[in-house]
Amino acid sequence: MIAYPARTLWFYLFLTTIFTFAHSPAEAGLISSLAKLGKKADAPDTHHTSSFRFADELAHYPEGSVAEISFNHSQNQWMARTPDGKNVPVHQFTENAVDANKQATLLLSESNLPYSLDAFNKLPAEVAIKLKSRHGKTYSLSTSPAATNLIDNHISINISDMSSLKTALWQLQRPVTSANMRLIQLADNPHLTLPKQSYGSKIPVDKVGTNQLLNALKTMRQQSFVISAKVEDGFIIQGKEKIAVTDLEKVAADRDISLIILGSDKPKKTLDQLAKDWQKRKDTGSLTSYTAGDFYNAFAPKNTSSPVPVEIDSSRKLRTALHFDHSSSATKAVQPQSSNLELALLPLHVLTKSVMLFQPNEARAKELDDRIHPAIPSWVHLSLIASLVIGLVAYKTSWFLYLKLWASPLRVNHRHWFPFTLRYLLHRLSFVLLYLPLLGFISPLYILITWTYRIIYFLLIRPAYWIFNKFG
Repeated sequence: MIAYPARTLWFYLFLTTIFTFAHSPAEAGLISSLAKLGKKADAPDTHHTSSFRFADELAHYPEGSVAEISFNHSQNQWMARTPDGKNVPVHQFTENAVDANKQATLLLSESNLPYSLDAFNKLPAEVAIKLKSRHGKTYSLSTSPAATNLIDNHISINISDMSSLKTALWQLQRPVTSANMRLIQLADNPHLTLPKQSYGSKIPVDKVGTNQLLNALKTMRQQSFVISAKVEDGFIIQGKEKIAVTDLEKVAADRDISLIILGSDKPKKTLDQLAKDWQKRKDTGSLTSYTAGDFYNAFAPKNTSSPVPVEIDSSRKLRTALHFDHSSSATKAVQPQSSNLELALLPLHVLTKSVMLFQPNEARAKELDDRIHPAIPSWVHLSLIASLVIGLVAYKTSWFLYLKLWASPLRVNHRHWFPFTLRYLLHRLSFVLLYLPLLGFISPLYILITWTYRIIYFLLIRPAYWIFNKFG
């Protein structure tokens, strides 16, 4: 057997413990607890003054009308931090703003969200609440005992609980397009296959037949797939052919595809207009930061009195009900007054009747981001890397155990140097590329078992032998 210093043994025991906990069901709880501790550390202390974190916002509001707020759970009230660093109850701040004939604007950081939406009912009425996200985005929050809405410019999301608020914030800030996007129009020929993707600088609009649409989706993975067609009663219609939206959604979910369906009577005009808009963003380099919130605002009318509602379904995917009523006066105002007006110049909300977006939820998106290969779960990658690292740390034991499985080739057993060299290199490469990632984690376990046996042998077995030989 191999002799190990005590210090090395304790180090291996520590690695084994860490490795065991990292793969146990308690991992989620441990990480969650650490995250909560980190969140508490990042959250401002309502009992002590500190610098105003949103100093860049002061120029947009009258002096004395803006404050940063946080909910003090121990006092069960909202506290307002003013630009001069003072902490006062929100009602006191808003009363001072009203006395100065100013509307109070309350800035709430995403990291300072309360535990429940009920806390918003404790805020004074007639105040403007601005929610600042971790990524620097600013949203409006409309609260009342009847409903809570998150407003992003021209769209609004109804919030039912704190979980849905956090989900909406995450969804609105996630990118819509991927590097490999496809803009698709249904062809008259139902058997037309999707052409191979062009990787040029221009964003093309391709055609595919209805009979080949599902097959086209199955050839993709983690891409953006945009299709525009006539949509009625949950079906995409092209001539006499129709495809269920649920079938498209199922295939897209299996392939982790961001599926966008634009219901329109003018699908070609809609896609051309969208491609033109995205092409401009691509040329300026802003397409990579084009979020779901930006996407929905591009389809929302700008001249309506209230934001367009966007719905989030129960599976935490962003799925909209952007249905535009073209009989309304607001939409009539932007309808063409002359037959010479090109439809491609019309706003997207006039060209479309509905917009649906199906994307992986937050948990799935994070899982995909953690993957090295898109088809292999992240836990496999992490396990192989952890085993490789542990095996390298205990490389002497790893090499000892590896030689038990496959002895090192000897030159004397080979007549020619060439086959010996090949076998020698294969032996070493297999150790690094196969044994360590797959079985490297066994090394500290072997050390632990070996030392346990030695301790038991020294404390129990050896004295028992001595007593037996002495008195037997």
